[in-house]
Amino acid sequence: MRSPHRAATSPAPRRHRRGALLTALTGALVTASLSVPAGAPAAPVAPVESSTVALGPVSAAPLAARTQERRRRDNPPPELGVQFHGLWSSYSDADRAGVLDRLVDMGAGWVRLDMSWAMIQPTAGRIDPAGWGVRFVDRVVDMASERGLKVLATFWLTPGWAGPEAGERSLPADPRDYGRALAWAADRWAGQVQAWEVWNEPNSKDFLAGADPAAYADLLCAAHDAVRPATAGGPQLVFGGTMHNDSEWIEAAYDAGAGACFDVLATHPYQSPSDTGPMSGSGESQWEFSHLAEVRALMRRHGDTRPVWVTEFGWSSHSDRGGEQPWERGVSRRQQGTFTVAALEALRKQFPFVKKAFLYNDRARTDAGRHMKGYGLMTPGLKPKPVYRAVQRWAGR
Repeated sequence: MRSPHRAATSPAPRRHRRGALLTALTGALVTASLSVPAGAPAAPVAPVESSTVALGPVSAAPLAARTQERRRRDNPPPELGVQFHGLWSSYSDADRAGVLDRLVDMGAGWVRLDMSWAMIQPTAGRIDPAGWGVRFVDRVVDMASERGLKVLATFWLTPGWAGPEAGERSLPADPRDYGRALAWAADRWAGQVQAWEVWNEPNSKDFLAGADPAAYADLLCAAHDAVRPATAGGPQLVFGGTMHNDSEWIEAAYDAGAGACFDVLATHPYQSPSDTGPMSGSGESQWEFSHLAEVRALMRRHGDTRPVWVTEFGWSSHSDRGGEQPWERGVSRRQQGTFTVAALEALRKQFPFVKKAFLYNDRARTDAGRHMKGYGLMTPGLKPKPVYRAVQRWAGR
């Protein structure tokens, strides 16, 4: 989930027109071929010129498609996911269904749900499977599963009974309480939630009071100890995606013992300045998308070859008024699509250790400032933005 303190209509008619034109031109080509010997140069008359024009796209398109398919087979792209705020009260069931249908049509195979521990276990003791929070999650997870979407759930927000020092965005007094709750959830939604992310942006005080890497390592290992016996061979446990590629904080968590307690490491490599492309800069700064290389380097220093997932990234489309901070600058809607696809291609070519990439986010928000509102693949009314169409083309849909 992005912090406020940081860093078109369907093209089907056009395709139909193109198809009709192609049919007409193909007919011209056949007519021309009856009178022009094979291999002879095209005569400077209208029918033959039309057939020559038609020949280019008819013969080149399959070749280009085969070339792209071969490149993707040899160097596959990351699996595509999207942050889906379907557990927020601002969504109706109609909204949820519409968003999920659009994401499937775009080519996404995963959604990332932010799931509240406080919501499913508001009181101490056993979690009530008939409680409203559990039934709410049931409904939303079912909607994703029915469409063939896999789910990554970010499990966070501590209930008051668990003794958080500074509200729900702080850790419980006993991290084992978190572990037991996560193990229950992993069992409840086994087969429907394929991966569990331990907290959101734990290196940021906006999301975790104190942002202490050692305390987070304790939480992560408590989750690992509880979930592993309960779900042997089950879902993957994900190191909570850090705000940006915070390699120093991640290394401190490794030093505190986190390295033995997860299956996948995650980051949120938002680019800053936020109006620049994904490969801008030297890659030396954690604020740069390409600092992913340093994240991989630190993993290797610890003998770690496990995969990395990018569980949030994206660009915000909005006009600037002047005086914006580097992390709150906007791009045009067209640039939003261009930069997003460039990032996906960079992951495929330069950072193949990144196996999944989750775009932020499903639709533009209406409950936040201008920069936050600029994110989203769709408008609040679910009209696809240019970035949606760009990603759809990239996904081959």
